[in-house]
Amino acid sequence: MTPHPARASTAPSPAPPTGPTPTSSAPDIARLAPPPNLRVGILIDVARVSLGADKGVVVWGQNADGGWSGRRVETARATFLPLPASAPLVSAPPYRVQVGSFGEEAGARAVAEKAEVTAGLRASVKSSPTGPRFEARVGEFPSREEAQRLATRLHREGFPGSFVVQDGPSSARGRMRLVETGEELAAAAVLPVAENDRLTADASSYRGALEVRASEGGLTVINVVALEDYLKGVVPNELSPQGFPQLEGLKAQAVAARTYALRNRGQFAAKGYDLCATPTCQVYRGLSSEHPLSNQAVDETRGRVATYGGQMINALYTSTCGGHTEDGGNIFDEGAPYLKGVVCAPERGSWTEVRTKTPPRALGDDPDLTRSVGLLVSLGVLEARPYSAAVLKGIPADAEVRAWGQRLSAALRRKSCPSQSQASLARRATFFEHVVGALCWEERALRLLAPGDQAYLLQVEDRSAFHREGEREAAALLVSEGILSPFPDNTLRPAVAVTRAQAYVLMAKALEKAGAPGLLRGKFQGLENGEFQVSRGEEAESHPLEPSLRLFRNLDGATAAASEISLSLGDQVKYVLHDGLVTYLEVAQSRHGVAADRDSRYYRWEARMSPAEVAQAVARYGRVGVVRDLEPRKLGVSGRVVELVVRGSEGDLLLRGLRVRWGLGLRENLFVIQRERDPAGAVLSFVITGKGWGHGVGLCQVGAFGMAQAGSSFEQILKHYYSGISVEVPEQRVF
Repeated sequence: MTPHPARASTAPSPAPPTGPTPTSSAPDIARLAPPPNLRVGILIDVARVSLGADKGVVVWGQNADGGWSGRRVETARATFLPLPASAPLVSAPPYRVQVGSFGEEAGARAVAEKAEVTAGLRASVKSSPTGPRFEARVGEFPSREEAQRLATRLHREGFPGSFVVQDGPSSARGRMRLVETGEELAAAAVLPVAENDRLTADASSYRGALEVRASEGGLTVINVVALEDYLKGVVPNELSPQGFPQLEGLKAQAVAARTYALRNRGQFAAKGYDLCATPTCQVYRGLSSEHPLSNQAVDETRGRVATYGGQMINALYTSTCGGHTEDGGNIFDEGAPYLKGVVCAPERGSWTEVRTKTPPRALGDDPDLTRSVGLLVSLGVLEARPYSAAVLKGIPADAEVRAWGQRLSAALRRKSCPSQSQASLARRATFFEHVVGALCWEERALRLLAPGDQAYLLQVEDRSAFHREGEREAAALLVSEGILSPFPDNTLRPAVAVTRAQAYVLMAKALEKAGAPGLLRGKFQGLENGEFQVSRGEEAESHPLEPSLRLFRNLDGATAAASEISLSLGDQVKYVLHDGLVTYLEVAQSRHGVAADRDSRYYRWEARMSPAEVAQAVARYGRVGVVRDLEPRKLGVSGRVVELVVRGSEGDLLLRGLRVRWGLGLRENLFVIQRERDPAGAVLSFVITGKGWGHGVGLCQVGAFGMAQAGSSFEQILKHYYSGISVEVPEQRVF
């Protein structure tokens, strides 16, 4: 869902600011954000912020102690600017760096100990005053600047989200100004004047209420939002409903995001909010990013969370796991029994075998030829008869070519526009023109080929062999449409005769490009009682299979005839119906294999790094001099590199867990290394080939889409990726 910009121009102009007005009531935030709700930091330490709604906003001032001042302002927009802090109230307490907030004290202490070793400074665990949370903090500094330097270093060295806090009351009176009235405030709550209006913060729209707080870094804007409304602004940003439109996969993401939010609520309590809006927590973009399908996923899983042993799990998830997730303990500082590495693939029971009684028979070495003949026969352009090598190599007669043209037009359900050329139709250049005529594409050539396209596309060695402008124009159009390509010697051979084999391949490509209505496309939905079930858009249909159907597998564009094919629910198929029977079936398959996350663009990747680039990348963790080699020392259950030794002229550096990925600047820990060497054997370049994107632990988001496409429910998906969990609606007290 997106904001409606037109509404601002059609609504009556809001009244000017009324000025501060005494009132005994506090802002009714619970009406806009009923519990359970969250406080989400959407803008952090900004220099200016402008908040609004179509019909104006109401601003309540807040005192430094958090109480309401009893004064309100109604205005068209609310613009805030920070003011310089006043003198300290008391002697300043020390600044520390918070590296994590946990629901269990043991987890906080484990992380605090690791941070202490990394920083070389004393760490501690502090109970949160806002709830049952334990905060791991490290260091003690007299100034925020010194603490911030440590926070930046710790963020790079395996403690993402580290930030500066003070163990005590603020040392300064943070203030801000409401520009529209000039009033100075410590903080403010902002609600829309009209009950059904939505608030905007710097042009993004949000449900719930907004709060603005003055901080040492500027202004912080907090969205106070109901939990379920918060999730509607998270799910489409974590798993795109446009790119991965499977409801059950989105429902699994919704449960994971809800569990994560509740488990980690209060993580940033020292800053005045529960969760951030970035990938450090979960990506949240409010109402502006909502989508009907992801909203449906949130609504249909309302209140449901993932639990283990009666407690909500730490619902980690990763974008693309590369076919197998990893044990949490191999990547993060501590593992959990439910974060175990699993294969990312649909259950084998979801696969269906389709067979044909006609064994595949290759027509020569060109797989396109076998497929082309099968398609043309199924669409009625060619007769169903044996096609011997002699027939395929032969030259067709003009009458045969004219008959093909008429049948091409019939297969396209169009009126034919045959060439008027008196030359032999079997001559390649004339044949090109004849096919364009059969497709009625003359106007297409005249209007869609730009000036200069013909000369550019026909940069072939034998361009002079074309006799007429019509031939050249037809050839250029077929090249531009991907139907015709030069031979390896950069010729089109317009003056020689076309063989039947060449003609068949070209006509089949032309039929597909022109959108033959008889060649249907859909998603496989099952095979029951001999009925092939397929969905086309919103429509589902079922057809019996011809026992001797022509069966093909399409492996990322390369086709091959097959006697049997394994299909999974959701596989893309092309098929032809004749007298109600499926006579031609082509199944799209991936060279990436069977993994549920194979559709991700990050499923496979490659990186190249010189030794100098490696040394520079890992310098945040230690100096090694000239890098001699990279040596994986330990692999996880998925094959991920969970310990890597960087060998250098000044010593070795051991990287563990996430530091392997971060140290080398890679997308994932799942990779192999090859080396390019100079004549003396020294490494010139490391060629790193990997799979996946993210930390590889917990729910695989693209895998959830793949499993849903294969027929798995959201609960099956969650229980697959989180071992031994339950999915339930807990008692209200856990909120």
